[in-house]
Parts: sequence; structure tokens; C-alpha cells
Amino acid sequence: MIKVYYAKVSPFLEEGTFLSHIYQMEEKRREQLHRIKSAEGKKLSFYAGCLLHDALCMELGLLPETTDAFKILYEESGKPYLKDYPQLYFNLSHSGEYVCCALSDTPVGVDVQKMTDAREGIAERFFTHQENLMLNASWGSKKEELFFRMWSIKESYVKLTGRGMGQGLDSFEIDWGNHRIIDTDVTAYFAEQSTLSGYTLCVCSWKEMDGLEWKRISLAY
Repeated sequence: MIKVYYAKVSPFLEEGTFLSHIYQMEEKRREQLHRIKSAEGKKLSFYAGCLLHDALCMELGLLPETTDAFKILYEESGKPYLKDYPQLYFNLSHSGEYVCCALSDTPVGVDVQKMTDAREGIAERFFTHQENLMLNASWGSKKEELFFRMWSIKESYVKLTGRGMGQGLDSFEIDWGNHRIIDTDVTAYFAEQSTLSGYTLCVCSWKEMDGLEWKRISLAY
């Protein structure tokens, strides 16, 4: 079972909305929210927390408006997990106007990226030789889209492993034909959501994506 919930956020974060829903955030996110100076960064982090809360409530059959914050603990790597529901794995991402949350009965990684102008030299620095050859064979908007697809796939994989960017995005290869990630001694699987105009969205798991559900919901507040 893998479900990816995603939502478009409100253009502005009203103070009343923030105060009425902050209690649904786990402790670490609440602390981080109060430290974030950027209005845009605070808004996205807040709505990511709201999406996690609502998605977990839907999955567990709870009422979001009467359910307090879920207790979240952290592994040594920094990867979070649910204290009271260790059998349910989650991962979050946000970019631009979208937040997303993946839920699964096995470890999972998810990433959403707003497609902007990719900086020169990024692909050469972070992607493999074969991936750069593939990029350089593309042109214009197709090349830009492919770059962000690669980035989302790779980002979702390092979030799955829990090793983050320190793992090195050029240390593993994308197997496009089989929707797989080929690492030194492991194989993971990825799936993309291609209906969000101007965005790339990818989920990654250790198991094949049978029964994957993409669930667009509304954060109506």
C-alpha cells in the first residue's frame, strides 16, 4: 500500500489559520515554524504539517478537527517515524504552490519540484555520466523538464534511504525502462505523477508500485 497525498496551498498564510492549526503539528515542526523567518518558507512548512496530519487521520479513520498532533520520533539519521504507529511510514515534500505526503506500510520517499531555470553546472556536478548524456541529447523545455524529473527521482530515493544528499546523487543510476533505481547492492522502484503542470512529483519505495494511489486533496482553510 502506497498513497501519495498532495495539495495546492493557499497564496497566503493567515494568522488565524496558523493559530487554529498549530496544535496539530508535532513538537519539532512547531519549534521550526517559530524560527522560520521567510513567510514563504513558513507557509509551506505549515501546510506540509497540515497535510501530514489530515492524511494520517484519513488513513487511520480519525477526525482531523478533533485529533491532536501525532507523536513523531527521529532515527539517528534524522529520518522521522510515528511513535504510536510504527507500521505506518511517511515522507513529506514541498515546493512552489504544492505540498505532498507519502504514506506506506514500508519505508518511502517522496519529492515535488517546481520547474524553474536550472543553474548551469548542477547536472554535471550531481548526475551520472550516462544521465548527463541523456540530458544533453534533449533541448529547450524538454531538457528542463527532464532535469527536474531526474532531480525528483533522485531526491525521493535519498529520502527513502534516509541518507540524504550526503549519499551523493551520482552514486546510483536511474533505470528508466523498468522504473528502478540501481544502487551498489540494492534496487528501489519509483513512480511519477505527470499531471501537475510546471511541477515534477515522484515517489520511491523498496517494493514495486502495485496499488499506488495518487490522492489530490484540498486543505480548505
